[in-house]
Amino acid sequence: MGKWFTCAPERFEGNERFFWRDSGLFCRGLQQLGHESKAILIGPPEPGFDEDSPDILRATRKELESVQWWRSLKLDGVIMMAWARHRDTPIVRAIATSGTPLVLHIDGAGAAFPLFDRVEYLKTLWRGERGTGRGLGCRSLAFLKRAVTSGIKLLVRHSYLKYRHMRYATVVTCQAPSSLERHRRLCTLFGGQEHGVNLHLAGCHIPGAFQWNPSIAKEKRIIAIGRWEDLRQKRANVLMAVCAQIARLHPDLHIDIFGTKTEALDNWHSALEANLQQRIHLYGIQPGDVLAAAMQKAQISFFPSSHESGPLALLEGLTCGVTTVGLDTPDLPVTRWAASCGHGDLAKHDATKAYVDALDRALKKWERGEYSAKEISEFWVPKTEVKAILKIMLDAATQAPPPPAVRDRAMQRTAP
Repeated sequence: MGKWFTCAPERFEGNERFFWRDSGLFCRGLQQLGHESKAILIGPPEPGFDEDSPDILRATRKELESVQWWRSLKLDGVIMMAWARHRDTPIVRAIATSGTPLVLHIDGAGAAFPLFDRVEYLKTLWRGERGTGRGLGCRSLAFLKRAVTSGIKLLVRHSYLKYRHMRYATVVTCQAPSSLERHRRLCTLFGGQEHGVNLHLAGCHIPGAFQWNPSIAKEKRIIAIGRWEDLRQKRANVLMAVCAQIARLHPDLHIDIFGTKTEALDNWHSALEANLQQRIHLYGIQPGDVLAAAMQKAQISFFPSSHESGPLALLEGLTCGVTTVGLDTPDLPVTRWAASCGHGDLAKHDATKAYVDALDRALKKWERGEYSAKEISEFWVPKTEVKAILKIMLDAATQAPPPPAVRDRAMQRTAP
C-alpha cells in the first residue's frame, strides 16, 4: 500500500459535507483501500469546519506552489480535484516537478469557446440570463456584455492554457464520456494526435449511502436539488415555473425541493394554491442521509440548470434508481450520459413547456413500468463507486510515463 494524498485548491465548509463528496470522499476511499491518505486543503478553515480531523492537512498557496514542500511529503501520488484553471498551474507544476505522480480529476464539461461549440456557448449564456428573470432588454444587454468579456477569457483559459495545465499531470480523468471527448479534441488541437495528455474516463464518485433500497417503495415524486441562489446556473425561476405546471397536470404528484431556501422560493410557494402547497415541499439544505432517503422514494430528479459539469445530485439519484430530466445540451454532459443509457428524458428546447413535456413523458414511463429502480441502481452503482474509480486512477498512474511537461523541462536542462 502507498501514501496517496488528495488536494483541492478551493475552500470548503463543514467536515460532514466535505468528506461526503469530492476530494474528501477520495481520501476516505484511499484509506479503505489500505493507503495512507490525508486531504490537503488550502488556507485557514472556513467557519464551522471542525479541524479535529487527523485526515486534514492545511497548506498555504505558497506551500502548494513549492517543489520542496511536495518532496517533503514523500508521497506515492496525489489526486487533485481540479478545474484545470490557469491560476492553479503553479501547483500542478510543483507537484510534477517534485517527481510525485499526479492524477488530475477534471470537474468540467470540456467546453472551449470560441474554438469549439460557439453556438452552444452563446445558447448557454442566454439560458443563464433567462434564469435571472429580468426583462428582455436587460437580459439582452447583459448577454452581449458577458458574450464579449467571457468569450475573451475563455479563449485563453479554456484553450491553450488549459492544455498546458493538463500536460503536467501523469493522468487526467474526466467524469462523463462527452467531457472526455471534448478534452481530447482540445488536446488534439494544440498537440496533434500525439498530444501527450493521458486522458481517461473515470466517472464521478458517490457515497455508498446512495443506493436503491428495495424496502422503500418508489412514489410518484420528483426531487430537485440545487444552490437556488445561483440564478444563472441553477435557475430557480425555471424550477418554479415548471414545478407549478407539472403539479397541476398530475394531481397525485409530489415534488421535493432541497437546497438553499431563497426569499423568491418562499414567496412563490406561499402564493401557490393550497393544493399545490401541500404537494410541493421546500426542505432547504439537508444532510446527505436525508437526501439519500428522499431519493430512494423519488422517481425523477429534475435539473433546470443552464449548464453543469458533473452534478453529484444527479448521479446520487441514479444510484438510488431515479431517472433524470434536463435540457438536451452538451453543456449538461452527465444528463446526456444518463439519457443515452436509457435513464433520462431530455427537453429539446429551453422552454417551460419542453421541460413539462419531458417530465410528463418520464412520469408516464414510470406508470407503464418502463423504468426499473433496481436496474437503474445496479447499472450506475459500479460506475460511481469510489473504490472502482480510484482503481482506474491508480492503475493508469502506475503504468504511465512522466508527464510531457516534465519531460520537456528535463530536456531543456540537459540540452547543450
